[in-house]
Amino acid sequence: MRTALKSMDILPTMNSKNREDFCTQPVNAALSGGLFLPVLWYQSDLLNLILLVSIGFVALAVILGIFLFVMARRSQARKASKAGATEQMPIIDDDDIDDTLPGTPALDDDDKDDTEPSLPVITTVGEPNVLPISGERPSDITWEIASLTDVGLKRDLNEDNMLMIEAEDSNFGPYGIYVVADGLGGHVAGEVASQVTVDTIQQQHEQNPPSLGATAIEEWLRDTTTAANEAVLKHQDQNEEGKKMGSTIIMAFVTDHTAHIINVGDSRAYYVNHETVRQVSVDHSLVERLVQIGQITREEARTHKQRNVIYSTLGEKRKLEIGYYQIELNPGDRLLLCSDGLSEKLPDEEILKISHHQDDPALAIQMLVEAAKQAGGEDNITAMLIQMNG
Repeated sequence: MRTALKSMDILPTMNSKNREDFCTQPVNAALSGGLFLPVLWYQSDLLNLILLVSIGFVALAVILGIFLFVMARRSQARKASKAGATEQMPIIDDDDIDDTLPGTPALDDDDKDDTEPSLPVITTVGEPNVLPISGERPSDITWEIASLTDVGLKRDLNEDNMLMIEAEDSNFGPYGIYVVADGLGGHVAGEVASQVTVDTIQQQHEQNPPSLGATAIEEWLRDTTTAANEAVLKHQDQNEEGKKMGSTIIMAFVTDHTAHIINVGDSRAYYVNHETVRQVSVDHSLVERLVQIGQITREEARTHKQRNVIYSTLGEKRKLEIGYYQIELNPGDRLLLCSDGLSEKLPDEEILKISHHQDDPALAIQMLVEAAKQAGGEDNITAMLIQMNG
C-alpha cells in the first residue's frame, strides 16, 4: 500500500454526528472570530440613522406648529389694533362733516362743471407779482425765486393768491417772505379771502417788520397769521355773501440759509434736493389724521372722497391752529410752496423727477404746474420755487 493510503489510517472513522460537529465548528469559529461583526454594525447604524431622521422630522413639525401659532396670534392682534383705531377715528359720513369739523364749506356742484381754462400767469425772478417793499430786489439775496399760478381746467375763477416780499435788514441782512394762499368756498368769495390774507401780511410787514432771531421770527409769523385770520373774519361780518369764505396759507420767511415756515390748512411746503423730496408742513386735514393713525395710506389719502375736508383755516372763528417749522437750506436746495391743486395731483416722486430734470427754477415751476394740469387740473394751481445758490 502506498504511503498516502497509509496516512489515512490515522483518521478516525466519522459517523453522522461526527460530520455535523465537523461542519459546524468552522461556522462557530468564524462567529467567535468576528467575521460577521461588520454586518451587524451596519444594521445598527442604519437603525440609528432612521431614528435620528424621525426625531428631526418631529422636531421640525413642532417648530413649524409653534411658528404658525405665533403668526396667527400676531395677525389677530393686528386686526384687533386696526379695529380699535377704526373705533377711535371712524370714516365720517358726508352729512356729518359739518357737525364734526369747523368751517370748511364743501365745493358747490357748479364748480364741477366749470370747463373754461384760463391762461397761466407766470411769475419768475425779476417779475414778482408783488414787488419788494423797497421797490427792487436786494443785491445780497443769494436765492432765486420762480412762481406760477394757473386757473386749472375746470374753474372760471382763480381763487389762489401769491405774495413775495424781499427786503434787507441792517441786523440780519437780506430776507424774503413768500406766501401762497388758497381761497375756499367755491364761488362764495374765496378769492376775496385769499386776497385779504396776502394784503394783511404785506401791511403787517410795512407797519411792524420782523426782528432779529429765530424766536422773534416765529412770533412775527404767528402774529401776522393771526392778524390775517382776524381780517378775513371782519370781511365775513361785513359781507353777507362771504359768510363762509376762508383761506389756507403757507408762508416762508427765508434769511441766510434758514427757512421759517408756517401753515394753516392744506397748502404745503416741500424740501427738495438732488436726492430726495420731503414734505415739511403737516396738513390740517381729515385725511392727514387718518394717515397718522394708520387707517389709510398716503396713496389712499390722495384720492379719498373727504380729502378736501380741513379743520383749520383763516376765517375760522374757533381757535386757529398754526403749524411752525424750521429747516436749513444749503446751496442747491429748493423749497417748494404750493396749493393743493398741485400737491393733490403730483406724488413726491414726480415732484423730485421734475426738479431733477430742470436746473432752471422758472422752467421747473412751469413743468410742475403743467404736470398737475395733465393729471386732471380740476382745481386752481399755484406754486413758488425758492432755490438756494452758492
